[in-house]
Amino acid sequence: MLITNIKNTKYVKYDGFSTNLLIGELNSGSKEISVQITVVDQNKMQYLHSHVQAQCYYIISGFGLMIIDDQKEEVKEGDAVFIPSNSLHGIKNVGDTKLIYLTANQAFGTDRENELWSEEKAL
Repeated sequence: MLITNIKNTKYVKYDGFSTNLLIGELNSGSKEISVQITVVDQNKMQYLHSHVQAQCYYIISGFGLMIIDDQKEEVKEGDAVFIPSNSLHGIKNVGDTKLIYLTANQAFGTDRENELWSEEKAL
């Protein structure tokens, strides 16, 4: 059984947001599923990016402006967002508290996970 949280998983901190790899190939061995949790500071943004894995975001708390290709829409606690494969996407915190969301997608693979989540200690 694998049980993880933000205190015992690999993370990376960028300018204005951080993300923890809760479940991935590195800690579960699964090539099928990856789950991350991301915290975006007020008035900051997860940068626009794309990847082959389709993805879902689930907003745990806060308010964001979701961007997928040329579409923009506000999202809030309880909203789930589907992001198609290879779509340019990111999210901006437009609320007055931290924006926290859970992400699920097919695993990125151990090499990419090691590249993206380089820190061994918790936030």
